[in-house]
Amino acid sequence: MKKCPKCEANYISDDEDICAVCKSDNKNNIEFNFIKNTKRNDIIKIGDIFPLSKNSQLINYLTGKNIDNWPQATYKLTDTYYMWIIALDGVVRSGWKDVLLKDGRIKENYIGDISNLPSNFSKTFSYKYKAVFEKNDDNFIFKGVYKLDIDNTTLFERYYVKVADESTLCDF
Repeated sequence: MKKCPKCEANYISDDEDICAVCKSDNKNNIEFNFIKNTKRNDIIKIGDIFPLSKNSQLINYLTGKNIDNWPQATYKLTDTYYMWIIALDGVVRSGWKDVLLKDGRIKENYIGDISNLPSNFSKTFSYKYKAVFEKNDDNFIFKGVYKLDIDNTTLFERYYVKVADESTLCDF
């Protein structure tokens, strides 16, 4: 064990660079500086990275809104266009497992409890397009605009096909 070189107050293991408190402070500073000092481009391009940790921060930054908290994975932009903030790692969350397939499509698979279906489980889809942002621990990455492949979609499996590598978030 050694003292954290940044704060010199907390102890860390020999393989750590800084303590958890300092890591959190660093992350908050990165997010604050990004929001304060980065002008949002009108066009978002595939691979654009947003060093933010909360869905609401991403939505506020990209849309100019002032939402305090947004834990949901989707945010309505227009009647047919949504932001979709997901992890594409195949881990089941709220009954849904999302993966990026080798052919570039996204597969959303419901494998949760059938007796307790989520609110987004229905045959009618109010959206046609989704601006997809992959959520990691410390950032969001724009993956492109995807369209629901209604012909290959069932209640338990939904497929999305990429239709654009860039977006203004109001163009679909």
